[in-house]
Amino acid sequence: MKKNLLYCILMAFLSCSEYKQSSVEVFYETDMDEFINPERGFYRPFGTVASNFVPLDVETLLNLRKPYPAAGGYEVASSLTYRSYQFDIFRDKPISSDMLMAIQTDMDIIREVGNKIVLRFSYSDTCCDPPFNDAPKAVVLEHLDQLKPVLEKNKDVIAVVQMGLIGPWGEQYYSDFFGDLEHGPVTYQNWLDRSEVINKLLEVVPVSRMIQVRAPYYKLRNLDGVNAHPEKAKPLTIDNAFNGTPIARIGHHNDCILANYDDYWTYNSFHEFPAVSDTLNLKKYVAAETKFLVFGGETCPGGDQGEDVYSPYNDCNSEGTGAQTYLKRFHTSFLNTAWSGAVNGDWANKCIDEIKRNLGYRFVLKRALLPTKIKNDKTIHIELDVLNIGYASTYNYRFVELILRHKENQKIYKTRIESDPRYWFTDELQTIKLDIEWLETLPKGDYELFLNLPDPEPTIYKRPEYAIRLASKINSKSIWDASTGWNLLSSDIKVE
Repeated sequence: MKKNLLYCILMAFLSCSEYKQSSVEVFYETDMDEFINPERGFYRPFGTVASNFVPLDVETLLNLRKPYPAAGGYEVASSLTYRSYQFDIFRDKPISSDMLMAIQTDMDIIREVGNKIVLRFSYSDTCCDPPFNDAPKAVVLEHLDQLKPVLEKNKDVIAVVQMGLIGPWGEQYYSDFFGDLEHGPVTYQNWLDRSEVINKLLEVVPVSRMIQVRAPYYKLRNLDGVNAHPEKAKPLTIDNAFNGTPIARIGHHNDCILANYDDYWTYNSFHEFPAVSDTLNLKKYVAAETKFLVFGGETCPGGDQGEDVYSPYNDCNSEGTGAQTYLKRFHTSFLNTAWSGAVNGDWANKCIDEIKRNLGYRFVLKRALLPTKIKNDKTIHIELDVLNIGYASTYNYRFVELILRHKENQKIYKTRIESDPRYWFTDELQTIKLDIEWLETLPKGDYELFLNLPDPEPTIYKRPEYAIRLASKINSKSIWDASTGWNLLSSDIKVE
């Protein structure tokens, strides 16, 4: 009898002494405001020619980070800069040291402003009858070797590198040296040479960054050689996504989005000459793999004078298609503000605000289960429900961390959590359940808890311009802290 009584007393004591977390469930409102985020959205294009070089300008780019008029009669803020370099005077010789220094200065300006850059290199804009004035393969390969140190040094501010290099504007269609896809012939050697350039670009661009090709067949040909055919296309899947291999690094840009049925030869198959449209297979292929790859470009008006001749096909909504349906299907991360104003202008005062919000990722924190009290050496349980309502996920790696900030002395304590935003796919609710034991001893006091999605590059890790803002509010106030780049989860946590 006494033993049983002692046992019951002991169990009661242990039960009472066991730590039980005090938690609160928080529900957040969706923030419908327009705001910029890294590596997505409407970009501002700035092209320059080596023979008449015009550098980027800090003040101009800073102004464009705020809502500013774009072609088509709407305003938009941009943190993404498209920069093309046309090496017109270097078609038969190395790139000069002055030119390389000028490119580096541009990169420094991009970093100073807090932007990311979409890069493209080309040699001419001569179209659409020969000569096209691009460069031979040997020169292209030499130039890529010269550019490698610049690309490596500035990978922190590079969002993606478009292949360029071949043909007018670097769209790889017409060429004096790599085959003319319209006028022909395009030889077996031409395709080998094109693949060699793609492979060289993959070599010189840091492995952490993707490249983009202008038409999906170019990627198929590079991967599958003479066996490339749209009907046999095997898109990238989640099993090999983001692993640094060519299939996981070659994305797509479409510079004729929402034009005619095949977006002006974008979805042509070039396995034979003349090319044949294979929109059904190639659109299916691109739509599937851009879930894991970067996709973007510009709209295309169709008319000789830049007028939009494909309305209502490219309007906000139309039977069976429409801009919003298209952009979501292909997981579109960015679009050009300058081209086409005729097409983009059709969206003004209709769906433009929704498109501005949804290009790329848009992460909404829906719910959180958070501690109200924390004890050192005790496991903290946290739950976060995040919904991506954007067209795409992130395409460059970044990590996620929780930050506790002491209210009195402002000292911060960080811990990384195992979650990768590249896998926060469109319309998929991410329920992140965490059991954390803070590695540092937390001084007693009152704290705020933040969620931080910073850029992982050490040079810009602490820059709020490069952190991801969540589209969430609480009590009608954004949870975003612009001074730090953090998202406030709770302002009422006590460490005992």
